[in-house]
Amino acid sequence: MPQFHPTEKERILQQLIDHGRALFVRQGLKKTSLEQLTQAIGVAKSTFYAFYNSKEELYLQLLELEAIAMEKQVWEEVAKAADTRDALKAYLNAMVNELERNPLTKRLIEQPEEMEMIARKVTPEFVQRKLERNVKPLIEYIMEQQKQGLMLDADPAVISGVLRASMLLVVHRKDFDEDIFPQIREILFHAVAGTLAK
Repeated sequence: MPQFHPTEKERILQQLIDHGRALFVRQGLKKTSLEQLTQAIGVAKSTFYAFYNSKEELYLQLLELEAIAMEKQVWEEVAKAADTRDALKAYLNAMVNELERNPLTKRLIEQPEEMEMIARKVTPEFVQRKLERNVKPLIEYIMEQQKQGLMLDADPAVISGVLRASMLLVVHRKDFDEDIFPQIREILFHAVAGTLAK
């Protein structure tokens, strides 16, 4: 396994991340080869394996980097809301906007076969980090709102599940006429937020 000076290691890692993102966004996981990933930055395949076990592992790291920025943006929108109902709508709208705006996440939504390729490489550690980053803050927010009497008194996991299920609307976007999709989204999110908030 190649040995690198810390500065060189950091530079190569950043290049793999940058070029990997560009290739995956442009042509997808399946069509991106290890040769393309390594040739783009002038390193050998063995160098790639010093950082990642597979191109799917790199893709998953890129998804995590996207998700961290995405969730930060979502909670900033929630913080601006005037009340719990508006906060829930802001959460749903911001999350769906981010899912559609972030290129790798959007690819997975639009390319089910790519989603399947990635799903096979997801580790328990990856799932745990996602829960800590995404689900735990949502559950904590729900519990805080319930403590203040501002949200439906139901199991926080159920409420979280309702919110997360509502966001799956974006996966089915192509099943609806594009002209009416914004109205469907607005009515659904309004109904969900209105039901969950007191």
